[in-house]
Amino acid sequence: MFAEDDLPTSVHLGAFDGERLVGVATFFPDPFPERPDAPAWRLRGMATVEDARGRGAGRALVERGIVLAREAGVTLVWCNGRLPALGFYQKLGFTIEGGIFDPHGTGPHHRLVRDLEAGA
Repeated sequence: MFAEDDLPTSVHLGAFDGERLVGVATFFPDPFPERPDAPAWRLRGMATVEDARGRGAGRALVERGIVLAREAGVTLVWCNGRLPALGFYQKLGFTIEGGIFDPHGTGPHHRLVRDLEAGA
């Protein structure tokens, strides 16, 4: 659980296979560090169960979050992505910003951003 989970501005999404929850994602307002003046949402807590990976659940979560972000007037969506997930995010239009870092000792990550003004 993250502190932002309880914010009234946080958006929690779930992907289901029938009645089974197979993926989750949370989006919330958070300035993108490299462009602090741009209206931005951060994607955090993205996860899918292993047997659902590669079947579109994660893609559906991110795409729905992007739609909601656009509707809210957001121009950037960003996240900290683990190295094995970089290809997933890049296929969804995110680009890598900056070098590798280790947030809070959770392993190597890259910061990724999707610019919604560019039509991406």
